[in-house]
Amino acid sequence: MKKIFIFLLLAISVSTGYAQSWHQAGIKVSTNFATQRSYSDDGVSLDGLVNPDFYLFFRAGKIIYGEIGFGYNYFKGDFSQQNGPLVFYKDQTVIFHNLLIPVKLVAYIPMGKVCALEPFVGILYQPTVAISANDINFTKKTIEDNMVYLDAGLDLKFGPILIGASYKYGLCDFFPNRSGKKPQFVNVCVGFQF
Repeated sequence: MKKIFIFLLLAISVSTGYAQSWHQAGIKVSTNFATQRSYSDDGVSLDGLVNPDFYLFFRAGKIIYGEIGFGYNYFKGDFSQQNGPLVFYKDQTVIFHNLLIPVKLVAYIPMGKVCALEPFVGILYQPTVAISANDINFTKKTIEDNMVYLDAGLDLKFGPILIGASYKYGLCDFFPNRSGKKPQFVNVCVGFQF
């Protein structure tokens, strides 16, 4: 443990020798894996999921960067809803189209001339633009259409290529007007930074 701590201190101390430009831009393409299937206490669950997103980002700073981005999220889920003790609506496919606006703090820890670690933490604002027609009453009035996530993770940078993973924790319940759950995802991404 002590060796790891000393190694990280040395990496940070030499960061000015390999420092990036004070400003960067890039693109990330990722997918999200739900960590839970239950979305409410009264029987709404998620059976299948397709959840890719992409966004452009802009950064400015030195060693610690402020980042803001803008992109798109496509959420296609196969939901089922219990209606009373016996009747179920099975596998109702619902598609959400969302904007994606991340705001983050990103640290730059060089591991050599072409490799670096970039841990980050931030907020991800995800307003819903449209919801497909469905029989289980998912509309912009019945679900949280301005979702906010806490997003924390780590990118590994090889030259201009980024590979990373993060954990997204919803700060709002999926259903604003009834007892529900906060959505949570593990996100994996690839990207390009220039």
